[in-house]
Formats: sequence, C-alpha cells, structure tokens
Amino acid sequence: MRLIPIAIGLLLFAACNVEPVAIEYNHDECAYCKMKISDVRFGAEMVTKKGKIFKFDSAECLIRSYNENSDQQYAHVIVSDYSRPHTLIDALPASFLISDQIPSPMGGNLSAYEDADNANKILKQKGGELFTFDQIVAKYKLQYK
Repeated sequence: MRLIPIAIGLLLFAACNVEPVAIEYNHDECAYCKMKISDVRFGAEMVTKKGKIFKFDSAECLIRSYNENSDQQYAHVIVSDYSRPHTLIDALPASFLISDQIPSPMGGNLSAYEDADNANKILKQKGGELFTFDQIVAKYKLQYK
C-alpha cells in the first residue's frame, strides 16, 4: 500500500515535464499559422511552465504568439540558430537579424543567432538590422497591433 502514493507521485512528476521536445520537420504544424514546419534554419518552440508545448515554423510566428499571450509564463523559448541548422537555442540571449538577403518562411526575413559575434559577421555580409529578443518582441508588438 505504501507504494501507491510513491507511484502516484512519480506519475505526477513525469506528467509535469517542462522540457522542449524535438521538432519533427515536415511533420509538425506551426501553432500560430498552421503551416508545416519544414525549414531547419527557422523552427522555434515555446514550453509553458505547465508543460504545454507550442512549435512554430519561424521566429516571426513565435514572437507573434508570444506577444498575443503575454500573460503566459514560459519555461523555454527557443529558436533555430540560422548558422547551425537543427540547433535550437535559448531565444532570450540570442541575436536576431532582419535582412532582405535571408528570406524566412513568413516573409519577415528574420533569423536568429546564438553567437553575437557571428550575428555581427552575417550582418556585415548580408546587411540588415540586429535586435535583441526584447527589441524584436517590441518591434513586432508595434508592427502587428
């Protein structure tokens, strides 16, 4: 009988997992625009503190959803590193580049980089404008009221 409370506790603990899960490219659907997530350079994901997972085909969709659900608390906000396809990085310290030379799935020309030096190198090569996560969130909030 003493094992029942332990088993219930373990089940509850397992059910409250708030870790990101891998994006299944060409299978998963964007939680915002409903397009298939297909480009490994642009996928993104948010995980709420309650463990609900939202996957996105681009940082643009993630940011729009983030702005529309600003009351939600997230355990993870991650985006693909454009320079390292299939690599999801923490969005909060990432650098974001808007460049006409780097088209993205939703047409915002937005790419993300974990390494700020690399982001600056790409900026010099491609042109555009660099943003922090907070800056790009604020820009999209104004742009898409």
